[in-house]
Amino acid sequence: MVRLSAGEKKKRLIIGVCKKLFYRNGYVGTTYEDICREADIPPGTITYHFDGKAGIATAIEVEYEAQNKIYIEKMCGDLFSKTQLAVIENYHMWKRIYEDANIRRFLWEITSERIPSKSVHDVVEYYYRCVMGDQGIEGIAQNELDLIVAAQLGLSDALVGRTSAEPERFTYEEVAHFATRFFLRQIGMSDGKIEACIENGKEIFDRLPIDNRYYVDFRYDDRYVARLPGVKE
Repeated sequence: MVRLSAGEKKKRLIIGVCKKLFYRNGYVGTTYEDICREADIPPGTITYHFDGKAGIATAIEVEYEAQNKIYIEKMCGDLFSKTQLAVIENYHMWKRIYEDANIRRFLWEITSERIPSKSVHDVVEYYYRCVMGDQGIEGIAQNELDLIVAAQLGLSDALVGRTSAEPERFTYEEVAHFATRFFLRQIGMSDGKIEACIENGKEIFDRLPIDNRYYVDFRYDDRYVARLPGVKE
């Protein structure tokens, strides 16, 4: 068992408290006083361990982005290709953003005062590399991939903003289809192949026993993961 330092324990305490507060009250609606009261810590503890409230939100966002993929992989195992999983994960993410107003609010509020995070960049780069490996795509230099990831992050933030401002104008299917097509186009896949991948991935997604209670309070509770037949824990 890994023994945590006192400082690491304190950081985990603060993040755990903020997950619940940010989910229930929003990022903007949560004050430093709220955090200190819930965590039973003096005010200076937050700035000692994090770059303010924004630093805590970044840590929560990085884990949230990763858990979108982890949840689907726990459910599906290796039954589907990395490209199929990428499509499924995209539809899963956008459907949840539409269905869970608390998560939508959190993402919109942190997007509004976005500070570029290398950690979030690394998560999205990993997603790209999964699909590139699955499709046998080579020849994309690191500098180009960095720009592709930056463009993807910019698009995602813009879509969160637009759909938060006009939630009735677009369906989650429209947004997920657009975002997935953009994602795959950036690494050179043809539109014909992209549309076939999206159609197949969406068909699989519609059959999955998704339970968004997994994400409530950013807890990531495995009680709400229903593994498909043949998928081991």
